[in-house]
Amino acid sequence: MKKINHYWEFCSGLIFITTCLFLNQLFSNPGFLNIRVNDDTTTQIQNEQQIVINPKDTLNFVAVWRDFRFGYRQVAHAASFDGGRTWIAETVFVEPTYIWDSDPGLTVDTAGNFYAVILSFNSTSEPNGLFVLKSTDGGISWGPPVTVINGVPGVFEDKELIACDRSGGPYTNNLYVAWTRFYNTQILISRSTDGGNSFVGPVLVSDAGNVQWPVPAVGPNSEVYVAWCSDFSIRFDRSTNGGVSFGTDRTVQNISYMYRYVKNDILTFSYPAMDVDITGGPYNGYIYIAYMDDGPGGYPDIYFTRSTDRGDTWSPRVRINDDSLTNIDQFHPWLTVDRTGCISVIFYDSRLDPNNVLTDVYLTQSTDGGTTWSPNVRVTTVSFDLHAGSRGKIEPYDHNRPLADQRAGLIGEYNGLAGASKDNVVPIWTDTRLGNQDTYVGVVENPGILKKNTHKLPGKVAIFPTVARSGSAIKCNLNSGDGIELDIFDASGSLIQPIFNKNLHGLVIKGLRSGVYFFRIQTRPGSFYRKITIL
Repeated sequence: MKKINHYWEFCSGLIFITTCLFLNQLFSNPGFLNIRVNDDTTTQIQNEQQIVINPKDTLNFVAVWRDFRFGYRQVAHAASFDGGRTWIAETVFVEPTYIWDSDPGLTVDTAGNFYAVILSFNSTSEPNGLFVLKSTDGGISWGPPVTVINGVPGVFEDKELIACDRSGGPYTNNLYVAWTRFYNTQILISRSTDGGNSFVGPVLVSDAGNVQWPVPAVGPNSEVYVAWCSDFSIRFDRSTNGGVSFGTDRTVQNISYMYRYVKNDILTFSYPAMDVDITGGPYNGYIYIAYMDDGPGGYPDIYFTRSTDRGDTWSPRVRINDDSLTNIDQFHPWLTVDRTGCISVIFYDSRLDPNNVLTDVYLTQSTDGGTTWSPNVRVTTVSFDLHAGSRGKIEPYDHNRPLADQRAGLIGEYNGLAGASKDNVVPIWTDTRLGNQDTYVGVVENPGILKKNTHKLPGKVAIFPTVARSGSAIKCNLNSGDGIELDIFDASGSLIQPIFNKNLHGLVIKGLRSGVYFFRIQTRPGSFYRKITIL
């Protein structure tokens, strides 16, 4: 009996030590939940993602991506109101002028209105157009497409991205769409000064040709910055009059190439992932760029550079992937600066596979203006082979609707990243763990972070229960002392029931069928969301 007791004491101690080590690892280096965003049941591909956070509600994220679920390229979108854990209103945009949509970009204004830009075309030749769509309800519904440019003969508009001025400067809430015009490549930009209702331009940005991949951003005094890649350098220009005119191009860094293939057949570009600190803090006005270029072993690494003088000069580049290997691919970086001034960068990385095939997403961050960087953190929970993605074989063939490109190595040209703080950052990427290309996000799984980022409803506003059986009543106590508007949406984003009453004190809602619903309560302090599940 004594030996048995000693044995159980030993086991208990071992379990205690193991548990402590596990908890220490869990909370000292919080992991990421990996969540599939697209909800289609096809085996078609999704790639080229962007994600943006609502400055008025840090639990509201909107995502866009290129989507082939119908056998040809479209652009899909989805919205989250719980920090990226669940997604609703997942569907594709409708742009009636052309068959194909592609290359989505995304931004948000100071009021929380989201703007998506898409490239639309019928074939790989002209004519084609760029269009912007606007959402005023957190990404649930979108207005009609507004033309940025369309139908210019003899040219093809390509690789567009969009930025919004949230600086508080003289051109606040201006929108800027930058793109490349083929075939004598030029960088162009158009602007909107009326909330995306119309666009003027374009204005020529680049001084020379052989250019591609413009990325726009806005500085703290409404400066408009555009960076792009040429054959052997990253280039930069700026406007100080709201995008009306630009100056002389500057070289940010020399690079080995504009584009290259990794893993034999995956096309990658040395584009500048750029953002600007507009926080008003110690690094206010700093411009940050992350990009891919060859490292010492001839394989691509991720490099960082910054400017502290509005782009006149740039710091020597710094390698920010911290692996010691020289025969591994790192590519597809994206960079964002949150409202605290923290810089976050994600990128694809194959360091865990000695054969340089399986890929993960890694994250690194800087809180001192890019002087030092945190150890790289693995975002993905599963390594995956990017060659696994290909078009499905179950969709009907339509000669008028070309199928997705069958080159499995083509995974799109970029991913995305957004966040409110160092501990509330949500990467988005193309993932093939299920055998085809899907859109995934990474959400930090840490109870402390969840508690810190959960909004409290004002006054005595309450909705209960949050989980109920079909036929049960949902009670809403809305006695906040202010006018209240209550909207109920189903999981697809369709409005179920709008209710408005300035003096509404309480409400009982019945008749909701089984499913997930989102209650949006709009009061004078702002909008608040609650997810209700009916079993």
